[in-house]
Amino acid sequence: MLRDFKNFLFPKLCACCESALQTNEVLICTYCRHELPLYPNFFDGDHHLHKILYGRVLLDQAASLFYFEKKGIIQNLIHDLKYKGNKEVSFHLGEWLGDILQETGWQDKIDIVIPVPLHKQRMRERGYNQVEGFGRAIAEALSAEFNSHLLKRKSFSKTQVFKNRLARTDVVQNHFYVRGENDLRHQNVLLVDDLVTTGATLEACYLALKTAGVEKLNIATIAITT
Repeated sequence: MLRDFKNFLFPKLCACCESALQTNEVLICTYCRHELPLYPNFFDGDHHLHKILYGRVLLDQAASLFYFEKKGIIQNLIHDLKYKGNKEVSFHLGEWLGDILQETGWQDKIDIVIPVPLHKQRMRERGYNQVEGFGRAIAEALSAEFNSHLLKRKSFSKTQVFKNRLARTDVVQNHFYVRGENDLRHQNVLLVDDLVTTGATLEACYLALKTAGVEKLNIATIAITT
């Protein structure tokens, strides 16, 4: 009774459309779940990331949950995650993709999961890394280690989402580093991020991880641009 009264006063809203969630709905309403533009993860060998990062990153496996379109439902979802403090979305989506990856045989192919890091200034502003829950849930599903302290961001820059690649070339050079003297030569690394557009941030992370011995990189994202 008390819970029902609390939900009446402070209803939980859908992370995509902000309509009030029903009792049996979790984070995303039933209508929006049916409208989500799912990426066909079982075709990870033909993932669009292989084309985006060709010649820039030695990519092994790739997976994404959704296609992203500007002003679309996934933009609303990621906006809710990044700017409205809805951290639950991150872990929920990680559980979703983690189950898919487990079913498609990734469990024996990943040793460590690393999230794309935020700069400390952005971390202070937001209070959390929006992909940390996503990465933790995937690591749990794959029985892999999760490490959010190994990869660090050196410089602070404004959001990269809608810049073209030419405007983002500075991101690639010296914006990330591997903390300490970590040796990843024999580790199968899975890098996780929220959204891929040009791939410049992923390339920058790869260059940093290469200094620690990573040759081939695996990548999983919440969404990728069409």
